[in-house]
Amino acid sequence: MMRKYLCLLPLLLLCLTASAQGSAAAAINLKQAETLKFGMLALGVWALINILISSIKLTKSSRNKRYFFQMNIYWNIVNMIIAGGALYYILSADAGGRTLPETVAFHSWNLKLLYLSIGLDLAFLMLAAYMKEKSLSSPKAEQYLGYGQAITLQALFLLALDVTLVVLLEGHAEQLLPLIQG
Repeated sequence: MMRKYLCLLPLLLLCLTASAQGSAAAAINLKQAETLKFGMLALGVWALINILISSIKLTKSSRNKRYFFQMNIYWNIVNMIIAGGALYYILSADAGGRTLPETVAFHSWNLKLLYLSIGLDLAFLMLAAYMKEKSLSSPKAEQYLGYGQAITLQALFLLALDVTLVVLLEGHAEQLLPLIQG
């Protein structure tokens, strides 16, 4: 009789390990969801403030500042759409219900997306530098200068946000590694 129970002991230990991995994965999922929620709330607040201030300033500005505020409005409408869609997904998904493989895949996807976004931020900074340079010799100098200044501001904010989110999410990767190896 004792032999039967000894045979079941490894199965019991395996089940306990799987359960511990599941709860650890759920905790990581919840932390990751909070990090992403923070990022999208920051993006949404930034966008809302930019739209409000730029809308007010646009009515009182001229020359290149007019184009600066126009671009801020256009850019932040897109930011609001991105933040709103991402927040909807984050808040409607059951972060704690993901399995370990789903956790790893979701984490990896978010990091890839953020690294892509960092690349785009750098490309936007190069575009802004090009527009500022183009403003020196173009009949549309005011427009190029204003748009270039706005793109610089927006790209620098997005770069700071994306790098912050990558650093925070990479911290979650350190917690995932023992679960994957275990």
